[in-house]
Amino acid sequence: MAHLIIQYSENLDSQVNMTNVCSVMSGVMQKTGLFPLAGIRVRAYPVMHRSIADEHPENAFCDMILRMGEGRTDLQKSRVGTDIMAAAEAEFSAQLANPNFALSLEIIVISKLLSWKKNSIHNRLCPN
Repeated sequence: MAHLIIQYSENLDSQVNMTNVCSVMSGVMQKTGLFPLAGIRVRAYPVMHRSIADEHPENAFCDMILRMGEGRTDLQKSRVGTDIMAAAEAEFSAQLANPNFALSLEIIVISKLLSWKKNSIHNRLCPN
C-alpha cells in the first residue's frame, strides 16, 4: 500500500496539469520497486478555501502526503521521499521560480494493526 495524496491551491489548476502530475508521481513510486503496483494510488484535490502566509493573491501551495504500510527501512522511505520530491520539484519548477509557492512532502507509515482493506485489483494484478 502506498497512497500519495496531493492537496494544492486551486489557483494552480490554470498553471499545472494535475492529471499529468499524478501520472508522473505514480511512475516514480513504481520505479522504486518498494510498492506493489496494485497498491499504488495517487490522487489530487484542489483546495478552494485557504489562507496562505500574507494572503497575497498569487500565493500557491502543493502539499503531498505519502501514506504507506509498514515494512520499509528508514533508508528506503527516505529514498522514495527524495525521489518523489525531486519529481515534484521538476513538475513545479515554474512555480518554484517565483516567490509565492510552497511545496512539501510528508511520509506517514500506517500500522498493520490499525489498517483494514479489501482490494480486488490485487487479485487481478497479482494472482499468486
